[in-house]
Amino acid sequence: MRRRHAAATGIALLTALLLHSPAHAAAKVRKKHSAQALNPVAARLMSAGLADLNHGDLSAAISLFAHAARRQPSVQAYFLLGWAHYQRGFKSGAVESADRADAQSAVDAYAMALKRDPKLSELPDHSRLYFSLGLCEESLGAHVRALNAYKLALAAAPDRALIALNAARLRLKMKEPGRALSNARMALIKARAAGQEGELRAAAAGDPLFASLRAAPKIRAALGVDQTLIASANTMRDSDLRDSVGDGPRAVTAPRPASSMTLDIIARADEDAAYERYAEAARGYRAALISDQHRRALSAEQTASLWEKLGVADEKIGDDAPAVAALRRSLELAPGRAETRYRLALAYAASGRTSAALTEVRNAFAAASSNVDELRRYVLLSKTDLDLTAVRDLPGYRAAVAAAAPRIALR
Repeated sequence: MRRRHAAATGIALLTALLLHSPAHAAAKVRKKHSAQALNPVAARLMSAGLADLNHGDLSAAISLFAHAARRQPSVQAYFLLGWAHYQRGFKSGAVESADRADAQSAVDAYAMALKRDPKLSELPDHSRLYFSLGLCEESLGAHVRALNAYKLALAAAPDRALIALNAARLRLKMKEPGRALSNARMALIKARAAGQEGELRAAAAGDPLFASLRAAPKIRAALGVDQTLIASANTMRDSDLRDSVGDGPRAVTAPRPASSMTLDIIARADEDAAYERYAEAARGYRAALISDQHRRALSAEQTASLWEKLGVADEKIGDDAPAVAALRRSLELAPGRAETRYRLALAYAASGRTSAALTEVRNAFAAASSNVDELRRYVLLSKTDLDLTAVRDLPGYRAAVAAAAPRIALR
């Protein structure tokens, strides 16, 4: 859908800029280092994994790269494994909504690559690893480590302006507005030097990833992003949203179909959530539910998804009791959704109800039990999520993980 494409614009653009290895870097690698001779089986596995990666079959690629790393541990195999996890984890295009299990798996794989060779001599472009590492660390809340990774990425590719712009975004998140402004100015200088000033301003004006920079007047002025450019970007996104729900051109006096009215409310609330305006998103999702009470346009599955979105938005703004209520309502309509079960566990944990949170962690494991990859993802999430720290201290949590271990063990 177009909206999904728009939401992922930032990551897609960054990936496009990072995928091409500078010629001088590749030449430097060939001159100074002879790459490790690859085991033929590991080479075939990596080749097949790259084919799956290029076709967008990320889960298959991850499986093949993991097998290659086990067959012959190498910098290349661990880098590709981390890169595939990063690609799968950041499908949404937003740091805050990245899949944390994939982000952690990418961090772990990159750590193995760096352990084998801290200089990454076998990689022609180190910035790809460091930049994606920074995004993954940021999504996990490790802001200092993320900033260090961005610095290393920029050192490896000093002409890539969007790396500096992401550093500015992170500095702002870390409550360092002065340094954020300095990084934004650096990004603009680099973009001008590379002939990419227009692309940088377009990203800063219209990409949800950089909403916080647009909201900072000094940074917005430094980047030359004015209200006209922002309004143009917003108009384009609104058009994409209308197209995504099938709401084509219409006369002003023509009545809108009930389904389109409800879906339009949801689409705008989704936009608020993408910009981290969770209070506005929650109001929008509630308005959509009220609208649908009169029109009955949504299926049971769509309504369950809407209640889940409302619960997530409420949890983001600290309204734990409404979040729990919304997520429970979602589960009444779709009791087998592992993601909703896990979200409910987080909401219970945030409100101090650790026993209830543990029950929902178990329920999430059970709901995902038929899919090994999904089960592994929720087990890993539960081990790393800060909101579940108290839950992990409960004996029942260790028993739940132990029960899932045979199913998720890599073979």
